[in-house]
Amino acid sequence: MQAALLVGGAGLARHRGPGYAGRRLPLPRPSPLRPFPNERHSGATELRERAVRAIRGCGPPQSRTAQWRHSIARLCRSCKHARARCRGTLCQGGRVLDAPAVVAPVEGRTRRPPLRRPPAIVLVGLLLLAISLGLQHRVLGAFTTSTIGDVTGDPDLFGWWLTWTPWAILHGENPLVTHHPLGVNAMWNTTVPLLGVLLSPVTLSAGPVAAYNVGMILGPVVSGVAMAAALGPWVQRWSARTVAAVVYAFGPFQVAHASAGHLNIVWAVLPPVLLYLVHVLFVRGTDTPYRTGALVGLLFAAQLFLYTQTLALCVLMLVVTAVVLAVRFPSRVRERLPGLVRAGAACVGVFAVVCAYPLWLILAGPQRPMSTIRDPLYGVTDLANVVVPTPLTAARLVPTGFADTMRANVGEQGGYLGPAILLLVVVLVVTVRSTPLRLAAAVGLVSLVLSLGPEIVVADHGTGFPMPWAVFTEVHLLGEAEPVRLQVVTALCVAFVLAVWIDRIPTVPWLPGVGLATLATAFAVLTWLPADAYGAREASTPAFFDHAARHLRSGDVVETVPAVTSVWDGGARPMRWQAQADMLYKIPGGYFIGSDPQHPVLIEAPVSAYQQGVVEVGAGNPLTVAPADAAASLRASGVTVVVVVPETGVDTDAVRSWTATVTGDPGSQVEDVWAFRL
Repeated sequence: MQAALLVGGAGLARHRGPGYAGRRLPLPRPSPLRPFPNERHSGATELRERAVRAIRGCGPPQSRTAQWRHSIARLCRSCKHARARCRGTLCQGGRVLDAPAVVAPVEGRTRRPPLRRPPAIVLVGLLLLAISLGLQHRVLGAFTTSTIGDVTGDPDLFGWWLTWTPWAILHGENPLVTHHPLGVNAMWNTTVPLLGVLLSPVTLSAGPVAAYNVGMILGPVVSGVAMAAALGPWVQRWSARTVAAVVYAFGPFQVAHASAGHLNIVWAVLPPVLLYLVHVLFVRGTDTPYRTGALVGLLFAAQLFLYTQTLALCVLMLVVTAVVLAVRFPSRVRERLPGLVRAGAACVGVFAVVCAYPLWLILAGPQRPMSTIRDPLYGVTDLANVVVPTPLTAARLVPTGFADTMRANVGEQGGYLGPAILLLVVVLVVTVRSTPLRLAAAVGLVSLVLSLGPEIVVADHGTGFPMPWAVFTEVHLLGEAEPVRLQVVTALCVAFVLAVWIDRIPTVPWLPGVGLATLATAFAVLTWLPADAYGAREASTPAFFDHAARHLRSGDVVETVPAVTSVWDGGARPMRWQAQADMLYKIPGGYFIGSDPQHPVLIEAPVSAYQQGVVEVGAGNPLTVAPADAAASLRASGVTVVVVVPETGVDTDAVRSWTATVTGDPGSQVEDVWAFRL
């Protein structure tokens, strides 16, 4: 029998067809940061002897055949060759030993087709989807009448843009610029036109609220799947990749932005994709730099239509990663540089061609802001947040109200790492001999330092201690970015370090050490466990707007009471009503970033004389606005209909009287609102 095993490929040639004998599988390409995957095998003779022992003494021929295949499968699982490429062969140091079948299958007996497991990446995606649905369980029972998040301002804003993009495309309008009364430059706003196209079937069939909720649920799932796939060059075990995907998709950074309804940020797909590109461009190298660069240019173009700030910050960190690798491997810079230059040229060329018009809108387009949008010390990581969790994290040892003392709102307080994760990363960097692990920790440290902003802030108190980000505050466009959002790169690096370590735990030689390492790692990961604190806010629409086609004419310009404002909670409801009405009418206000001739920066439409009167009479205060001036402000905006929606805490009768005086129309109740036509 041992002699039969040593026959070179004859048996397989009979069963797999002519030309099979003597075939050799191609060698895997070695990586500068990883050895050949076959180094763990002890020798060709030992492998043959193990296979012989596995089938010796078996029963009938069919049983011996099955036992041989089982032995081959078991040996293949210990080999880093892909099982699909192994095809019943044993490999040793690049030399493939063909192993023939022991006996031919019995004639006339049909074989039962083997059951195929779903690909591992699909199982990871299903797990992430289950977690995402579990965290958002409060919205599942009212999917079209409630929005994910603890506030309604940004969810209503995203619902409007998700509706506007497909509506504008279908009606021949420019989806990147609105037109009434002055218009809004979409590229300076969180318009997510890419998601507007991808989610358009949901938007057109179920409405903007459902489309927003679908996007919020799927965003972390797609991001986690991208993370699991990107780890392939460094991490072999899918268990390690799965842990990293869960940590990245549902860590403190993603949880914080999900609570604020930041649809553009929970789709954090670009950082993992760039992680894989680091391997392709810097580590392995590419034989087709122009094609690779062109694909990267298309990737950057897609991200530009998702969220420009993430694109700018990720490109910055890609440069930082290149510098870190060049410092660690200076001898390889000359070898990689020509390919990188070619890939970079192709990337810039494709990106410039595809994004020429959006880039013009950003740099010189209409209604772009003419001054600084925000205080550079607002969107920074509070140093206290690095070790102090918010109520969105399950494991907390500090009072719930302590998060209120930190800089920014809870949606931007996603920089929590925690003592356990920090200690684990430090120990791994010192003790584990892994160059990729240490490089990832270095890049993560740089991203954390940059996220602190131009100066260190502790518990919402500025220290005046300067930090490296101060250099970028004077850079055009990049200075408008919020450094706090570099935390996504920090989270990615933490997930990478965990994945590399978990992949190595089974190789720990001391058996009790395996259990101790597993427990310590599990404890550290569980400190990032999100609390069951995801909110869901009511997002119903007055019946008048649900049936707007019955009551309004196409082209009407509607002034609503309440007006659209930038108030974080409830200010953008009229935008949701317009989206729910399928953009049948126009509105003169909005929640946006822009400018006009009188204001270099706007985050909402200026308050008109009519709305000023509404605020005064609604609160029971004396009027300071003349009705004629209020009427003139409505006419200047092209308003044809005023719709008053009754609200608690507002004197609706006084508002109706004021509106009737301004419009000259006594008004009429239509379903659940009052309508006044000019």
